[in-house]
Amino acid sequence: MGMITQRTGDPLGSIDSTELRILHALATTGSLTAAAASLGLSQPAVSQRIKRVETRLAVPLIERQGRGIRLTPAGQILADHGRTVVAEIDAALAAIDDLRGERGGTLRLVGFPSASATIVPAVMRRLATEAPDVSLQYREAEPPAAVAMLRDGEVDCALIFDYAGAAERPAGSVFTPFWSEEVKLVVSQERAGDQHEAHLGEYAAEHWIAGCEKCRGHLLAAAAEHGFEPDIIQETDNVPAMLAMAAAGGAVAMVPDLALAAARTLPEDACALPIVPPRTRTIGLVSMDTANESPQVRLAKRMLGAVDGSCWGLESVA
Repeated sequence: MGMITQRTGDPLGSIDSTELRILHALATTGSLTAAAASLGLSQPAVSQRIKRVETRLAVPLIERQGRGIRLTPAGQILADHGRTVVAEIDAALAAIDDLRGERGGTLRLVGFPSASATIVPAVMRRLATEAPDVSLQYREAEPPAAVAMLRDGEVDCALIFDYAGAAERPAGSVFTPFWSEEVKLVVSQERAGDQHEAHLGEYAAEHWIAGCEKCRGHLLAAAAEHGFEPDIIQETDNVPAMLAMAAAGGAVAMVPDLALAAARTLPEDACALPIVPPRTRTIGLVSMDTANESPQVRLAKRMLGAVDGSCWGLESVA
């Protein structure tokens, strides 16, 4: 008969939600002091909790790294799985609060710049009417940084854009699409001439203006589909500046409808040409996929679903 190896640690009740939160905070901050501060605990209390769990599980969870600390492989496993467990617990508690009729609190939302000037103010107006006791805590970030905030528990949900399913999203998250929009080619009036649409292949020899990291990636992919590599000579995620540069001539840019709407007006000597075949992107909400969806996420989805995006060139996908 083979030998049966038994773990000496207690397999039941070995770790609770507070300890999982501590491990997640340590993974994020790399510091006992910072982790304790983020959780409203003292550093000795955090250290004692970690030592207690290490004793129960009979395995080290943290180790020194220079002046800070890092998680051992076992600690990282608990932190990774613990993120989902804690999210489920928080969602369950929030659902209970919702059943008690507590409609106040804070909705923590992150969104991208052109949404800040269009979609988000529309959500704020609806919140003021339909959920006046809810406070909107809003932060602005491009999608890669926004989904990182969601992953780290800094926000309840993230409003992002996605080109052809290329967005990287946290494990255990779900993407709810709300709108699709076209991407236009912005060129100077002189370059456009009497054209009313743009075929990207005809602009292979042009200089190009690139936007944020994701928009730059979309430009490179679109150009590759038409057999050329764009000569990017200017880079900015400031849309009004991008439009002014394109209007000045010497370079062209791909700009989504929402960004054009947020800029409000095109320079007089620029035009936005529909691309043939059309290039599109999707706008939607990323949230953690929990068994009991939190009231904050449900509220965000309801508010976004009620926003009419047609005035910005958005087409509903609901």
